[in-house]
Amino acid sequence: MRASVQAPSEFDRSVAIGKASAPSRGAMGNLGQRFLWPALRTVVPFQLWPRLSRVSLVVPYYHMVSDAEVPHVRHLYRFRTVREFEADLDFFLRHFTPVELEDVVAALGGERGLPPRPFHLTFDDGFREMHDVVAPLLQKKGIPATFFLNSAFIDQGGMAHHNKISLLLDRISQPISNRILHDIEKLLPPSINSKGCLQSRLLAIRYADRETIDQMAAIAEVDINQYIKLNRPYLSSEEVFNLQRFGFTIGAHSIDHPLYADLSVEEQVRQTRVSMDFILRKFGVRIRAFAFPHSDAGVIHEFFEPVFATGVADVCFGTRGLVRHFHPRNVERFSMEKTTDAAKSIIARQYAKALYSQALRKNAGA
Repeated sequence: MRASVQAPSEFDRSVAIGKASAPSRGAMGNLGQRFLWPALRTVVPFQLWPRLSRVSLVVPYYHMVSDAEVPHVRHLYRFRTVREFEADLDFFLRHFTPVELEDVVAALGGERGLPPRPFHLTFDDGFREMHDVVAPLLQKKGIPATFFLNSAFIDQGGMAHHNKISLLLDRISQPISNRILHDIEKLLPPSINSKGCLQSRLLAIRYADRETIDQMAAIAEVDINQYIKLNRPYLSSEEVFNLQRFGFTIGAHSIDHPLYADLSVEEQVRQTRVSMDFILRKFGVRIRAFAFPHSDAGVIHEFFEPVFATGVADVCFGTRGLVRHFHPRNVERFSMEKTTDAAKSIIARQYAKALYSQALRKNAGA
């Protein structure tokens, strides 16, 4: 899938925001990132990385696990097959100790420590496959996990705008008239540069312009409501209750999945509060856990202060890798998707990045 520099997707923009807030690397730092740290990743024995990086908790995240095409996801990122996911789980169990969400929160509060090399699995977006595919595999292997849900989409109440884009791209990948393509292009927001390919320009449509996607879908005769009705992409309330009965924990993931860096602080807090209140009322969760949609990059102190001070959340989870966040109750995670690499390679890369980030910060402090 070709990317457009002029029209970055929300994921690309969240990465750019995160890089902008990182310490300056300088010339030597750039060389280190390009050559030294990738080389170290291949020569350092895996079992040494936790000690070298001083990372105390590993929190991977997934969105989808399936052997099917999954049209509402497949144009956004590469997800794990069932076989790949099982291999990931086996690797985690060989090298790490599974812990519950309750253990993570207790450790953050200084109530008790964690076992050596702890890990906690997390899953975002609340797709139906979490119940049908993921949960049985986790149960079989005895691995706890937390599933983060968008309150607007439970019981098929709608669909995130980027998943609608994937459905639209699925239609465009099939034979389609030039007239339809032309009419779709005319609806692209002015902020999107016209030089990129249509695919990258569609992916660049922001949350604020999400109504445009529904207009484009109508032009392309993509019936999103019918797709939702027939395919049930999201978890039902009963399936969420089942996950709880199986022993898994549930958290909030905003109302309808915006990129928080594009929102005002007031709207960030509202999205978090409303979605968390819904999860509390509907499913009676004990721990108020929240995971940022897309990324926590660009989210500032003014968000975290009221969210934690007023008890909206007990813990938050970001997506910026094995790095330490400025707020002690915001735990950073890393993705197990967008690659065919084995778990060992993905995690070693994250450890190397963590060590590299620590070196940069130490150098900046000096």
